[in-house]
Amino acid sequence: MRVLVTRPEPSAEKTAAQLRRRGHQPVLLSLMQAQRQLGTLRQALAEAPRALAVTSGEAVRVLASLGQDLSPLLALPVFAVGIRTAEAAKNLGFTNVLVGGGDGEALADRILAEWDNGRDNSLLYLAGTPRTPGLETRLTEAGLKLAVAECYRMLPVNHDLTRLQAAFDPWPDVALLYSAETARHFVSLPPMNDDKGHIKNLRILCLSNKIAETLPPELRASAAWPSEPNEDLLLDLI
Repeated sequence: MRVLVTRPEPSAEKTAAQLRRRGHQPVLLSLMQAQRQLGTLRQALAEAPRALAVTSGEAVRVLASLGQDLSPLLALPVFAVGIRTAEAAKNLGFTNVLVGGGDGEALADRILAEWDNGRDNSLLYLAGTPRTPGLETRLTEAGLKLAVAECYRMLPVNHDLTRLQAAFDPWPDVALLYSAETARHFVSLPPMNDDKGHIKNLRILCLSNKIAETLPPELRASAAWPSEPNEDLLLDLI
């Protein structure tokens, strides 16, 4: 299968390697890129948080940018959204990593089960923007105060026509979408609006049903997603 990988680097190359091992042909077309805001992170860490929450590998990569200043943080509890993010935190040296259920709401439930919510603002969420509000909404509704540091921004990548033609010639059999913002950018690409015939044969696989909900009705009807937001399960759908 020719599979379009739309997630940002360096995650896109890791996905491509998995696809090759499964016998597929990955086509890399990252539609978003991260702009790290290390100053915002340092300012938030100066408040001496007692635990961290991360909902993406990009947040862990921003932490890695701290270099030697990371060492005093490695004993802090880290609540990670899923297995891959947890592995990234462990590889960075964190020793107390707790794994959520794959999305913001499930991570919030894990935090509520494990964390003393009497510690005002001592839990620091290393967030990106734009983002879905599930984690923050769930914790706020439960009465837990959360400090938020927007330590990276996801910005759209605007590929030129030559790059787009290379990605869509021949058309992919499958497109992988990992975020709502990526999905919105994907459906605005010229090939997705100029060639309705090929679109009918394109399988769109989303990491979660919430991502699929951002697609136009005609694409949403044929989209699929795994039972939980897990990349291995996503790739099993191909």
